[in-house]
Amino acid sequence: MIASLRVSVWSACDLSCRYCHREGNRRPGRHLSDAELTTLVRAALPAGLRKVKITGGEPLLRPGFPAVLRALCGWGLELSLTTNGTQLKTLATSIKEAGVAKVSVSLDTLWPQRFRQLTGQDALPHVLSGIFAARDAGLPLEINSLLLAHINDDEVTQLTAFAAAAGARLQFIELSPEGNSAEFYQRHHMSLDGLENWLSTNGETLEPALSPADRPRYRCNGVEVSLCRWVQETPAGGRRRQGLRLAADGKVYGFAYGDPPRADLAVAVRAGVRDEALTRLWLAASGPSINRR
Repeated sequence: MIASLRVSVWSACDLSCRYCHREGNRRPGRHLSDAELTTLVRAALPAGLRKVKITGGEPLLRPGFPAVLRALCGWGLELSLTTNGTQLKTLATSIKEAGVAKVSVSLDTLWPQRFRQLTGQDALPHVLSGIFAARDAGLPLEINSLLLAHINDDEVTQLTAFAAAAGARLQFIELSPEGNSAEFYQRHHMSLDGLENWLSTNGETLEPALSPADRPRYRCNGVEVSLCRWVQETPAGGRRRQGLRLAADGKVYGFAYGDPPRADLAVAVRAGVRDEALTRLWLAASGPSINRR
């Protein structure tokens, strides 16, 4: 069964974040068309699919992106998307009208110079205006902030206050060694233990962490704050890493970013393979190694 699916709809991104593992940029071939993409997602429904997260690259750069969202939301899926926010101001209303359940926006700093240092672009004003446009459109918002030692570890209070102003939930993320050089990881990795101790002491615990793979949730200063740790392995049955990833070129991956593709569904859908056979290919791509990191 496929519990959830991450769908990369576009391989390119307009930012160059220093820590990015380039999920959508695996030297992709021809991108899936709208019809191919929606056919493949529809074929995963009989395999138990209920949740889809739209990713990139930067998904909002895909031409005609709202039409894809409307098609996917029409099947009763719980659809969320993650974005860097640079294009969100223009598309917030269309995303809301499509029926998206949640928008997660990456925002690691509120300082323009740091933003440029991390992303290579002077795009912070566009991201901030996009977040407020999403709020005004009535979209449920989550802000994802990667905590980096010696870069933004002094901005926890400011980011929490910003999330409150934006009416957003806030998730602090631990730096992963995957996709980063050993030097960058060693210099900028920081444990979330100290922050968790502070939140548990000064905030209200909404959901405790029962295992290293869980994401504890707290309410602090009126903001729901969660913590996302990097975990090397998620036990079978754990709540995280239960799903597959569909790349923009139709290849299917597990959650371990260094793994080879499990299937190339673009070949099948372009050959005219019917939905029932595509479903069997989805099920074959899922397996006992699905929860491994």
